[in-house]
Amino acid sequence: MSWAIVCDSAELAVQCLHAAQQIDLDVQPGMEPDWLRAARSSRAAGQPTAVVLIAAPTLATLVELAEHAHGKAQPLVLCVVGPDAERRLVLDAAADLGVVALAEIRPLMAALALLSRGANDAFCASARALSPADRARLKPSLSSPAKGAGALVAVDGTRIGWYAQAGEPPAILGEPRDVAEALDALRRTERQARALSSSVDGVDARAVLDVIFGPRRALSDPASKAALAPYGIPVPVEELCSSPSRAAAEASRIGYPVRISLASPDLRVWDHPDLSVDMVDNAARVRDTFHQLMAAAHDRLSALATPQRRAEERLLGVMVTATSDAAALLGVRATPLPKGRVAMEVSFADPHGRASSDRTIAILPATVETLERALRRLRGADLLFVAAPAQRRAQLDGVCDVLLRLAAFVHEHSVEIEGVELRPLALLLDGSVEVREACVSVSDHFERTLASPPTAASAG
Repeated sequence: MSWAIVCDSAELAVQCLHAAQQIDLDVQPGMEPDWLRAARSSRAAGQPTAVVLIAAPTLATLVELAEHAHGKAQPLVLCVVGPDAERRLVLDAAADLGVVALAEIRPLMAALALLSRGANDAFCASARALSPADRARLKPSLSSPAKGAGALVAVDGTRIGWYAQAGEPPAILGEPRDVAEALDALRRTERQARALSSSVDGVDARAVLDVIFGPRRALSDPASKAALAPYGIPVPVEELCSSPSRAAAEASRIGYPVRISLASPDLRVWDHPDLSVDMVDNAARVRDTFHQLMAAAHDRLSALATPQRRAEERLLGVMVTATSDAAALLGVRATPLPKGRVAMEVSFADPHGRASSDRTIAILPATVETLERALRRLRGADLLFVAAPAQRRAQLDGVCDVLLRLAAFVHEHSVEIEGVELRPLALLLDGSVEVREACVSVSDHFERTLASPPTAASAG
């Protein structure tokens, strides 16, 4: 069986051919400017196909490619050459979509050699025949041995092979480190093609459209939360207040201490953390904080204001919010993709997390198990979920529920909006979660619709 290898570079095609020759693997590499079209055609013709790229595909292109990952005898294989973090995020997302994803050519050839023999579960193969040193190298990439997964053996002293039954010639895979990466890629790949959809029952679509209708703009935090509310996304007990006396009254109703933060579509608290004050514990301090925040915001907006629009017109007041202690703060950015998919980028929203650029990407709709796997790819995942098992389960379920509800909102309004940002999504000490600030970015859909000429049917 010969593998078609579609490359975006002639150099990669040559390297693929050379690497395949080292392990006697039959491949047909070629450089294609329109590699996505070439991969589709190859898969449609029933030929096993791998795609090898230098430039990482966009998430939208990845979704298009993943449409061809299931339903054939052989899985689709993707290799994006390079060790940087952006490529790693794309490869992780590809694995969640059912694409076998690797970052180097020699591990790619090891994976193709295994798939040529139907060894999709080679990560469950027996390693008893290997030397102790090779077993140690492969151990992190192996799962518990399973019946029918074959066995890994040493070949000519330096390379590793795989066979299904004793006595048959092994398929040569390559050096241990390459084999380990290939086994890792097979283990990470989502196997089941599920007919999933993003939806939430009982949503009042008219209530959402009433909020987001209008020109292209970024909604304020209160308006964004109002648009998200029909989808059941949890928010803290809070109230928008446009005067210091109203803020003091609402703070007394909610119960001290409270958090006071500016409400303005032009000044996001996540960009201006000094425009939010925690632990305000009496009415006098509420009123003083209101005046201080409004004065600071006015000074910052004055430089941005035009003669046609006064800065005060973009200051809505303050949000008075019940204080709650958080175990961790996450940032979430959701954007629509083709085929009804939604890209969900999750990162840490605290200063240390932002500095480390610790983030992961999930493509929804997905199962809760796939979402959990994406969250655990965060380097600081152990810092997120360190509580007792029951509480950790509640935290995971809470985060996954918010992401699924947010995906439903973005999917059902993918024409009207460009994306949604939640920052922070707070994981509270009791295991629950809440969205402290949100921003829905509305597209120009309504403007274009209103500007388009009436159709013959509507004119009649």
